[in-house]
Amino acid sequence: MFSWLRKSPRPPRPAPENPGRGHIVRAAFNKAQKTWEETDDLAASLAATLKALGHEATAKGDWVEFGEFSLLPQVVNVEPMESSGVKTQSTIQVTHASLIPGGLFEYQHSSGTDIRDSFAKGFKSWADHDLPVFLDAQRARAVTCMVMEMKPGGETQSVLPPDRRVVFGPTLQMAQNPEVIRGEHDFCPCCLFTNSIGAFDDLLRATGFYGIRLFVSRDDEGVIQTDCRVNGVDRPAGAAALAGYAKTWPDRGFEYRKQYVCIQTRARENG
Repeated sequence: MFSWLRKSPRPPRPAPENPGRGHIVRAAFNKAQKTWEETDDLAASLAATLKALGHEATAKGDWVEFGEFSLLPQVVNVEPMESSGVKTQSTIQVTHASLIPGGLFEYQHSSGTDIRDSFAKGFKSWADHDLPVFLDAQRARAVTCMVMEMKPGGETQSVLPPDRRVVFGPTLQMAQNPEVIRGEHDFCPCCLFTNSIGAFDDLLRATGFYGIRLFVSRDDEGVIQTDCRVNGVDRPAGAAALAGYAKTWPDRGFEYRKQYVCIQTRARENG
């Protein structure tokens, strides 16, 4: 049973694939004969963001204790925008003693009026769209997310072993022309994954925990861009499958669809 009273272990060092460079950022800016410096503590910023959303979170130096999770935020890049403001890129490494003992990471891309505003917006987006997956992954029965698992008696038809399941996080969709198109299948939480499922067959039949980023966009000229990562690492087969899925979309001008999901071994129900 989940307990907020349990202490989270300190997260391990970032994975070699994680491009993060620490939790403290200092950036100097020079524009229109004006120079200034901005700083931010990403661990403090992440903890503050989670608290503002009603969660219990405590900054512990360079990491955040969040229930049974340990969160290690890292700065990747800060880029000034031409007019004003900045773009930022960060990673959050998530560790859980029983679910993800080795940890996994994912990127946050954002922009804001200054670096604190931008990093905070990236962390809020992570909390809104990625965090629900981790919270439900530790539960025997998901509370907020849709799940896919094998029904009893479906062993011969199911792509999932009996003890594995997929937890689908909230979806993001933006379209230049959002009008409903007659006869179109609604974009539901399972669509991105089920339309690229062949790229993850080995993960479905493995035993580990896999966090999967799914993103695909198509512009008004039909140019497709994809981003698919497993535990933070690029998954070319997934990206190719997502590109094939985008080719089936009706023409709405520019459109993107994005989601975070996980594949895991199901938690056992107590009692």
